[in-house]
Amino acid sequence: MTLVQKRETQFLDALYLGVRDRAEFDASLDLLGGLFDVATAILLDFDAARPEVSAQASVGLFKGEVLDRYQRDFTALDPAPKAFMALPAGTAMPTYRLLPEETRKPGIFFNEFFRPLGLEECLGGTLASTGGRFAMVGLQRPRDRKPFDDDDIARLEALMPHLARALQLRRSFLELEGAAGAMSEMCDRLAAGVVALDEYGRGLFVNAAARRIADAGDGLSIGRGGRLFALNRAANNKLAELENDVRSGGAGGVARTARAAGRPPYGVMVAPFFLDHGVDTTRSRPRGVMFIIHDPLLKVRSDAQTISALFGLPRGTAQLVVAIAANEDLQTYADRAGISMNTVRYHLKAAYSRTGVRRQSELVRLVTTALRDLSDHSDSNA
Repeated sequence: MTLVQKRETQFLDALYLGVRDRAEFDASLDLLGGLFDVATAILLDFDAARPEVSAQASVGLFKGEVLDRYQRDFTALDPAPKAFMALPAGTAMPTYRLLPEETRKPGIFFNEFFRPLGLEECLGGTLASTGGRFAMVGLQRPRDRKPFDDDDIARLEALMPHLARALQLRRSFLELEGAAGAMSEMCDRLAAGVVALDEYGRGLFVNAAARRIADAGDGLSIGRGGRLFALNRAANNKLAELENDVRSGGAGGVARTARAAGRPPYGVMVAPFFLDHGVDTTRSRPRGVMFIIHDPLLKVRSDAQTISALFGLPRGTAQLVVAIAANEDLQTYADRAGISMNTVRYHLKAAYSRTGVRRQSELVRLVTTALRDLSDHSDSNA
């Protein structure tokens, strides 16, 4: 293997590692710059419809204050990106061939930004240009180095499919990472504990409520691999039985997990979920296993403002409903609030009318469910 081939291999290794690791992504561009003996290199992947998954990396002169100045004052004046966009994807060309008139009679961009940096030409190539998405690579050489030649163009074009593929993979990874992050945030706000395992029984996710339950050490624990265990042997065997049922194609079921000191047991639902999007219909879809943990002792945060907004109740009526949901009897509430029983009965009648229920038990069930869904269950409010 020649030195050039070895350096190209190092570049490709770093490039594909950069799909998940931003440091490797930047390092790959540094290696690419070294391959072509340039002063600076830029890799850009921009999607107007999905700016959150856009990527940009630069090494050499185009970074820090210089990059800020370019983006602020000279992006619209740079003739190269528009010219490169007109090239077929996978095509590389130096600016002295792409923009001969600009080379002979430099405009504002070349005179006031590019050449004052000591740069003379750019070898660039379009990686993608469809539907509002534009991706390109640019390598800039100073005037004290030889111009880009046909060998340089051929070498870059040979590497461009790898650059395009790596950028595509990185975009997909960023999309998945964003979706996973959003799902994690949402699951962490649930009152119920959630534990998810992949098709091999390895831990995928544990939400904040499940971690709090496990940390309490009162009936359930979570192992290092993210697996849920019941401290009671019989309950643990039941959980294992239901997990095996899911893995064999069954629907799972519900288990009760005993707790200490006569406390009511946890209810744990074991159920399947699919780990892909069902694109390949020729094979069976991998099934994970999720455990949903219900704690009957969960203290619901009573929030009159939430109840008022959700059911359209006046403030006084919402406060009474919150008291009823907290198992406070009507007379005690009347004494505490300093109101008459007639007023209490007026608010209760209004609550029935607005929520469509006829009994206090139905009202409690309705409100408790709503509060558990809508209350803040994040770690900061535990």
